[in-house]
Amino acid sequence: MLSTTQKQEILRMVEDEIARLGSAAAVAKKCRISETAISQLRKGVYAAKGDDIYENIAVALEFDFGGGRWNVAETHDFRSVYTVLQDAKQECLFIGISHKAGGGKTTPASVYLENNKAKGAFYLACKEWSGREFLTKLANEVGADMPKGIARKNDLLESVSRSFKNKANLRPLLILDQANSLRPSALISLIHLYNECEDVLGCVILGTENLEQEIKRGVRFNKDGYDELDSRFGRNYIHLRGSSLEDTRKICAANGVTDPATQLAIFQECTPVQHELDGGKTIKVIEDIRRIKRVVKRERIKQANV
Repeated sequence: MLSTTQKQEILRMVEDEIARLGSAAAVAKKCRISETAISQLRKGVYAAKGDDIYENIAVALEFDFGGGRWNVAETHDFRSVYTVLQDAKQECLFIGISHKAGGGKTTPASVYLENNKAKGAFYLACKEWSGREFLTKLANEVGADMPKGIARKNDLLESVSRSFKNKANLRPLLILDQANSLRPSALISLIHLYNECEDVLGCVILGTENLEQEIKRGVRFNKDGYDELDSRFGRNYIHLRGSSLEDTRKICAANGVTDPATQLAIFQECTPVQHELDGGKTIKVIEDIRRIKRVVKRERIKQANV
């Protein structure tokens, strides 16, 4: 059962989302509830019993129920991704970040989104969507007017582009996480989004190494659209460094593991590898931050049982 405080926080999220998307109708559609229901909630006269409608809204707007207590540490890679997102928004750039799974791409993107939702930042966690599925999800996320009937890809693209252009004063940013999951037709649609919104929209695609590899393979084998797509993203993809011992200590300390010897043991347990920096110097880093998280949580369980 949701507490009164949680319900109030969810209602505040509704108001923030209305301001972001431009209308209560767009938010109602995003949350898959009726405009009447959202109007009644805002007025405090919604009569139905139970928490179902609040839970539906909470899921759609990604409300934090506080289930997994984990604090974010500002590591080297966290700052790198956050800066890329800020630069892309400020200068309306299309940028790709392609790095191994568990490298720490999603966390800074989530924090950036939370800090910039009211300033025109939008986020999609991508799945194996076709071009039409992707554009439908994107139209819903940005509050675009949906074409009537069965929408064609071009109609969806025009609607999404118009929505971004209407937000030009905010310098909107689109963050596409797990972009390597998108089908080719969805990736190629980014060419047209760039063409329609050049110097209006920034876009950062985040994915595993497969993201860069697929695009470069498409260019190499002259697949339709891939050379244009590669060009829109500057033919260059950002790679991360991994978590150094210093980064690992920050992650541990932020989450209650403060003993230096234990922090070092965690770093060593997570199989650090040599990473070459610019200039030829090498440092040891952990490539999969999820391993650090698991071991830190194990240590917290130990501490709690002492």
